[in-house]
Amino acid sequence: MTEINFTIDDFLGGAVRLKQLNDGYRATSDAVLLSASVSPVKNQKVLDVGMGTGAVSLCLSARCPECQITGLEIQPEMAEIAIENVTSNQKNIQVVLGDITKPTGLEHGAYDYVLTNPPFMTEDQVSPNKTRDIAHRESSVSLADWVKGCLKYVANRGYFAMINRADRLPEILSLLYPKTAGIRIVPIFTKEGEPAKRVIVIARKGSKSPAILEPGIILNDKAGHRTEVAEQIMRYGKGLFDK
Repeated sequence: MTEINFTIDDFLGGAVRLKQLNDGYRATSDAVLLSASVSPVKNQKVLDVGMGTGAVSLCLSARCPECQITGLEIQPEMAEIAIENVTSNQKNIQVVLGDITKPTGLEHGAYDYVLTNPPFMTEDQVSPNKTRDIAHRESSVSLADWVKGCLKYVANRGYFAMINRADRLPEILSLLYPKTAGIRIVPIFTKEGEPAKRVIVIARKGSKSPAILEPGIILNDKAGHRTEVAEQIMRYGKGLFDK
């Protein structure tokens, strides 16, 4: 690949600069929203599963530089770009090459937060771009196997957070119960007045608390302009649950 095959994109108002493939998997607002779902404290350990080029990890690090963040990525090309992005953004994030369904060398039950934006397209929706296809399409690894793999790394009383398609919410909840509870469901509305297309689900291991359906986040008003709530998250790094 030559340099013209990449772009440099700003996230969080330029607090994060991300090198991405021009024709391949590209991080979107989903990465910023997922990173905003975490309410970490100093020195907590976070695992970003399927880190891609590092958008979630880098946005979280910008919000909480004292977190100990590790990213797990299956594609060597993506992991290489993630390492470049970590270095160029001067962050202390560990990048590990590995498969969530196989031994990775990482310690089970060791992470206060496990975050993931897993492949979400169905098996028959094949992309001609291999990198994008692996990142986006659920193929050899089912959602059930992905969630099962992630939960192994969550510490007792730790949190698991996922962003995915809203129509998969029933399946996601069935995979999380009874292993977790205290589930917070955050619908993501691309445009005011339209059905939610994404949902963030946050669950706690070892909890017995009831589930909560949050009001949700509207990204754009009816005229297509970004809402103030979305602006605070996307540009200024506000957390979903910050007051």
